[in-house]
Order: sequence, then C-alpha cells, then structure tokens
Amino acid sequence: MAPGKYTVRLKIDGQSYTQSLTVLRDPRSSGSDADIDLSVKTGLQICDDISHVSDTVNQIEWLRKQLEVIETMLRPPKKKEKEKPDFAEEDDNEEHPPAPSQSFDGGQIKHNADLLKAAESLDEKLQTVEHKFVSPALTNSDDKYYSESYKLHLNLIWLNAEVGTGGGDVAGGADFAPTDTQLELLKAFGSELAGADADYQKIIKTDLPGFNRSLADSNLASLVDPLNSKPSKPE
Repeated sequence: MAPGKYTVRLKIDGQSYTQSLTVLRDPRSSGSDADIDLSVKTGLQICDDISHVSDTVNQIEWLRKQLEVIETMLRPPKKKEKEKPDFAEEDDNEEHPPAPSQSFDGGQIKHNADLLKAAESLDEKLQTVEHKFVSPALTNSDDKYYSESYKLHLNLIWLNAEVGTGGGDVAGGADFAPTDTQLELLKAFGSELAGADADYQKIIKTDLPGFNRSLADSNLASLVDPLNSKPSKPE
C-alpha cells in the first residue's frame, strides 16, 4: 500500500464502523512517497495481467479437455487380437465357422474422420495460442531447468518480483520507482498480451461456432464457450 491517508470501513455484527488510516513510508527507506506510489500502481497492473493470463489459460484448457472427449469418441476403435484361453488346444482338423460379416456405413466413417480432423485442427489452434501465454514446458513441469524462453505468465511473475518485494533470486525494489526498463517491459508485455488475446478471441468467435455447427449436424453436444459458460450456438 502506498503512503497516504485512507478510510477503512468495516461491518461487524450488523454494525458499520469507519476509521481513518494514515500509511507512512518506512523511515529506513530512501525512496520517496511518489516512488512508492508508482511502484504500487505498477505492481497492481502486473498482478492484473497475471490474473488475466491465468484465467485465459484455464479457459483454453477447459476447451481442450472438451475437445479431447470429442476426439476420443470419433477415433475408430483399435483392433484387438483375440486371446485364446490357456486350456485351449490346437486342432488342425477342426473347422472354424467364418466370422460374421460386418457392414460399415462408408459415409458415416468419412464424416467422423472429417469431424475428427476438424477437432484436432481446433485443438492445435488453441494450443498455439496457449503457448503464447505460458511456456509449453510449464504445462507439465516447472522452470528450474530453464529449458526454453519464458512466455507472458512467467515474464510477468518475475517482473512483479523485480518491481515488488522480490522473489526467488530477485531482491525486489518496492521502495523505489520502477526503472524505465521495467516500465518498458510492462508495456511490451501488455502489447504481447493484447495480441494473444486477439488470437484467442478470433478462435472463440469464428472457429468455435463453425466447429459446433459440425457437432450439431452429427447430433453431438456443442463445446461450451468459456467466455459465456454455455454452449456456443452455431451460427
């Protein structure tokens, strides 16, 4: 919290209380009140961006989980070799009845194959956008090996540590104004976030309704639009 005067309002057992509060700068800090105020505002903006990235990644993962179910339904079953019981004996003279013939609807098989291809394509688009928000390796592990470049999520977390009270091997600088480099980084991350958002919105508004239209034609449940928490209606 930045130095300054605040009003605190509480409600206890139905009774409202109001109290004035003055936040003073740490006398040991060499930073000015203006420095700390800018540091707090910058930190809050970074935290908002981190929350936005996390929410969007959760939405994408929810969509991809729904697609995983659809893809499993559409994939043809694997052929399994029938195992003979241990007590069975081979008899060269034994005549085996022919296996019953199975009729397949070629049109339905092709339709399912096309729909599966569309589902995989949509999943690939979502994954491409997701990896703009979070590093691929972090979806299954952690970053201790620095195996690849960071994406928005970790970049914002580390910037928050630098601007704020620190974290990991970063000392932090909450008592001082953010440096020009830190402010430029936040601006660059904001532009990167806006671009990734635009790509995600395009999928939700364009690709998702078209795919749900194909699902409806196959009498399958539509994917739920994570922005509205309800199935996206085919246009």
